[in-house]
Amino acid sequence: MLDFIFVVLFIVMSYRIFRAIRAEEAIFREFNQSQILSVFSLLFPIGPVALIIGSFKFPVSLACALAAFCYLPSLIVARRQSRAFESAGTDRINRAQTAISQALGTSLVGLVYVGFSFTLFFASNAIS
Repeated sequence: MLDFIFVVLFIVMSYRIFRAIRAEEAIFREFNQSQILSVFSLLFPIGPVALIIGSFKFPVSLACALAAFCYLPSLIVARRQSRAFESAGTDRINRAQTAISQALGTSLVGLVYVGFSFTLFFASNAIS
């Protein structure tokens, strides 16, 4: 049940981030930043789905690695772009910076979710 809640959460956040980055296209171009973060944000809902389906088809460690790879690219790109926009020193980047912060936070939540799922699986196997 918790997995499905995370799927919905990541769908909503993915859409919000995608739309916000596309709306700030001019700012990203002005500061020579790629909009690839909007594409990487579309991977967010795939993480919980990879854990749900992948745990039946593959070893759990492989399913967790696949889910983690749904969040790592956006985490890396968001951190790099956040640093670039912080050095801009203008208020015009506030909405773009907000979108990047949302992507960074959602990526971190996704990685924590994968780590928690991984730990929970191995703890339940150790008990039984």
